[in-house]
Amino acid sequence: MDTFFSTITWLGSLYLLLPSAVLICLLLIRSGRPRDAFLLGISLASTSIVVHIIKLAIRRPRPAISEPVVPMPPDWSFPSAHTAQASAFFLALSLIAARHLPPHWLLPITLCSLLTVTGVGYSRFYLRVHYTSDILAGAGIAILMVLLVQVLLPQLPPDRPR
Repeated sequence: MDTFFSTITWLGSLYLLLPSAVLICLLLIRSGRPRDAFLLGISLASTSIVVHIIKLAIRRPRPAISEPVVPMPPDWSFPSAHTAQASAFFLALSLIAARHLPPHWLLPITLCSLLTVTGVGYSRFYLRVHYTSDILAGAGIAILMVLLVQVLLPQLPPDRPR
């Protein structure tokens, strides 16, 4: 299971999520949906920034273990950035999908997103690089940030149909 969770944890890394978000945002803008691009891009960016500011403010050490499965990340433990970033990315994608795809796609997309975020969160616990509270806080912060960005959407000019 070490290899499995070491792989799943990358689904919360900015090394994967940032280029994916940029590509999706460009596609959304090109298709005349800048509000959706704003939701995805700003949700991911603001969540990542807020989480790292909180890490610096709280400075909670990572769990002390003698034989780590993966190298211990050099930053602080609280909150989990991987969980927060995955939560923001997949929640924003689910909201975008809910607005534009047929209703019968909503449940499978939401379940896949939830499964991915849960997998990333659990991988951080399994790999022993975070406490449970770090993971829950990361997810909670992401949900709040995505909802905040969602509230700001009506302030933007409407999307142009193509």
